[in-house]
Amino acid sequence: MLKPPHFLPLLLSALLCNASLAQSADTLPKLGRSDSVNTLTAQEQRFIADTERQYQGDRNKASADWAERSWKLLRQGKSDAAMQLFNQAWLLHANNGHALWGMGQIEANRARASESLKLFSEANRLIGFDLDFAVDYARALSLAGVKLSDKKLMDEAFQRFAQIQARAPQHTLNLQNWAIAFFHTGQYAAAWEKAKAAQATPRGAEVDKKFLAELQGKMPRP
Repeated sequence: MLKPPHFLPLLLSALLCNASLAQSADTLPKLGRSDSVNTLTAQEQRFIADTERQYQGDRNKASADWAERSWKLLRQGKSDAAMQLFNQAWLLHANNGHALWGMGQIEANRARASESLKLFSEANRLIGFDLDFAVDYARALSLAGVKLSDKKLMDEAFQRFAQIQARAPQHTLNLQNWAIAFFHTGQYAAAWEKAKAAQATPRGAEVDKKFLAELQGKMPRP
């Protein structure tokens, strides 16, 4: 995962203060447009020109920095503000895989299954293997499988959970996501197995207690 930035730009401060943007195109992945950036507004052209001057023409570096700032906001739970900056990172460099990953993660959290998987698939071609990305992609597949009642997606998610465990058996979040997927498919004994495995990892205290309570309601802890 990208490291959090040390500062926030003035542009971000303006975005955070403008509540009217909450439901605007800025909070949709790729500004609600097609995959390519062919037509820019005057404001977007000024933003790109100003950023190019600041970064001495290195738009890729600027895009990477914008994505870092976006991930920090997302980890703080500020999804709309994060999407706004992911979009700016995308405007600067349309093949920024980490920006597309962030967009996909937000769409997964919003239960927009098809949109999420499209973004994750695109990011996957650009990022290659990254453990944290793999964990988020497997989770997105499971969420989509549950929402769409798609067995093929669920099977792929379970396969990815297992592949990640083979590489990183102590990855708490992967085990938790695996348990949640079992929970949503009614496999409560298997959910407990993975939940207990997650709790036994070094970061086991971070396992979602609300989820554990819901699982307990379906089946007492073995």
